[in-house]
Amino acid sequence: MNRFTTLTILTLPFFFLASCHDNGIQDEGELVIYGKLENAASISLLLEELTPTDLIPVDSITTDEYGNFKFSKDIDDAGFYRITLNSSNFITLAVEPHQKINITADVQDLPATYRVEGSHGSHILWKLNKERLSGVHKADSLRQLYRESRSEPDFPTRGEELRAHYRQLRNDQRDFVIEIIENNPEHLASILALYQYFENRLLLKESEHFDYFELLSKKLCNSYPTNKHVIDLKKRVNDYKREQEQKRLNEKNLAIGNPAPDIILPDTEGEQLSLSSFRGNVVLIDFWASWCTPCRAANKKLTGIYEKYNPKGFEIYGVSLDRNRDNWLEAIKQDNITWPQVSDLRFMNSPVVTLYNISDIPHTVLVGRDGSIIARGFSIDDLENLLAENL
Repeated sequence: MNRFTTLTILTLPFFFLASCHDNGIQDEGELVIYGKLENAASISLLLEELTPTDLIPVDSITTDEYGNFKFSKDIDDAGFYRITLNSSNFITLAVEPHQKINITADVQDLPATYRVEGSHGSHILWKLNKERLSGVHKADSLRQLYRESRSEPDFPTRGEELRAHYRQLRNDQRDFVIEIIENNPEHLASILALYQYFENRLLLKESEHFDYFELLSKKLCNSYPTNKHVIDLKKRVNDYKREQEQKRLNEKNLAIGNPAPDIILPDTEGEQLSLSSFRGNVVLIDFWASWCTPCRAANKKLTGIYEKYNPKGFEIYGVSLDRNRDNWLEAIKQDNITWPQVSDLRFMNSPVVTLYNISDIPHTVLVGRDGSIIARGFSIDDLENLLAENL
């Protein structure tokens, strides 16, 4: 399971249970969870531990005829656990050693009905879950109003008002998550707030809200210096800092007038083809992909430009960020591309993405006859003016 999948799971509501034994004594390090589930006579529940990289099955139990349960598990550090009735009916707890946690819920809808006592971290997650569900309900209502207003004469105005309400709703959800983090920076549960989703979109992004990632990393390293979730967060924060520093260095190297970093990748025949082999021409480095709709539209414009200016010393070095060779080759055929093409089929993991600080595509770089950078990040509509000045 990759990190993105694990973080998506972590931001959903969960419920923790451990293996059952009842001797009336809570052992050192023992976590005890007990309670009663409505409509839950003799049902099976699955316990899973959420690590930074995986969802690991731990245990399963069956409730009694009244829905009562009591579970225990020896743990030596704080963590996240999930108990699942099915793939869409589960809850989360953020637990600590020695805690005795009481859970009540209706098993027909655990996320919407559960209550938790005896665990501050789990209560934080309960508040996050409650706010998210409230927001989803409001978003559903806004969508219904939007559909109903489409036939009304004032729909353009009304539609924009409803879209504005939705944007505000998403902002309110983000503000709530930030408030949770600011009020609980030393609680492990706040890690899940960093990865909270709303309507399938992350509320916080490292590129826009990095201060909160760094704040939690520093605070939690003091509270939980050896915890695997905290260590993972610290690594993520440090990796992001290194990536940003590398981007800053790359930007210096990519300044107008500097030599364009060389690229050497396989062409459509599998032969290595370098950017530097076109020295003496004015070269457009065109970063694109078969799955990129704007890129495909740009290819149509490039066809005419290439035919017009290639005899004058203009060349295109197409760099595809595809991952499927057949799709790449089919797009070349469909778009009537006749200029050189290269790709390592590594998608956005290609080293050229970092080398040229590419955040999205299409991305363009124009290189002069001497190999120096003339322009970056321009539209194809601006290309002819640039060629007129530099050919």
